[in-house]
Amino acid sequence: MSDGMTSFCIASPHKNELWYDYRVYVNLRQELEALGYQYRAASQNRIYFLGGPQRHFYPEVGKFDAEANNIALIYCHVEKLKSIDQFRKVFVCSEGMKGFLQRRRLMRLEPFRRQQPFTTQAPIEVIPPFSSLQPCNRTRPRYQCDLSFVGTPRIRPILEAALPLVKSLNLKMHLYGPNWDQYAGNPVAKDYWIARSVPYEEIPMLAKGSKICLIDHHDMMNKIGTVSHKYVDFLKAGAFVISDNNMDARKHYHGVYYRNQSELTGLIEYYVTHDAEREATRLQQQRYLNRHSTGFAATELAKYFI
Repeated sequence: MSDGMTSFCIASPHKNELWYDYRVYVNLRQELEALGYQYRAASQNRIYFLGGPQRHFYPEVGKFDAEANNIALIYCHVEKLKSIDQFRKVFVCSEGMKGFLQRRRLMRLEPFRRQQPFTTQAPIEVIPPFSSLQPCNRTRPRYQCDLSFVGTPRIRPILEAALPLVKSLNLKMHLYGPNWDQYAGNPVAKDYWIARSVPYEEIPMLAKGSKICLIDHHDMMNKIGTVSHKYVDFLKAGAFVISDNNMDARKHYHGVYYRNQSELTGLIEYYVTHDAEREATRLQQQRYLNRHSTGFAATELAKYFI
């Protein structure tokens, strides 16, 4: 617990509600404030929430100050970072990401041989993706369906694979997110578009109402082995999740995943009609989420405040 005098700020590119990652920023800020720390712009303790190349300027933080206590929390697109030696402490979201950075630091192979090896002043540690959600026992009619997906309408391989099954298996599917009427993939997607968003606090209702929630990842996240905060949000909310072939989902979360169209067809056909098996799998995954609360992440980060 802080004495109320220690302050912090968060460097995040996503500080508006149009981005899913905005909620991760909000959750972390709220939890640190609940621990007694004060959020103050340009404070000495600076958490860099990195999901891609580090920017030269962040709202509420400003330009990078080498004299500040700069802490990196890398959650995706680790392959796009140019260096990490400017941070006093580095956290990543998975063992796969940690291994990637260690290999990149020690080896000078393609595609990184023209870049300097990474260095850090302290060992890299893992803070897994975190969530402020928990299961609930109620839902809404708008969330009651066989399949659901929440996201923006970039081309989604998991949707391209799932959409033909909706008609052939006579399923009820719901899509949530902005602008699905402009989706450049399978045009039938717009027929299942329900709402522009799902309020964060209602994700447990969607998890309760949807038999299967589909979650996808960027290709490099799958290869390196890092699940998204959205994946953990849905698990923590009590959802039964089918994801793409993500190494982290397979190894550390014992998740249900597919590798090809045939596997996805079999998984959806089986789990949408086998309630007991779906519930048993869902409950089993809850056992692996003890360290995935926002409170745990905030406590670990605060250990390095000055």
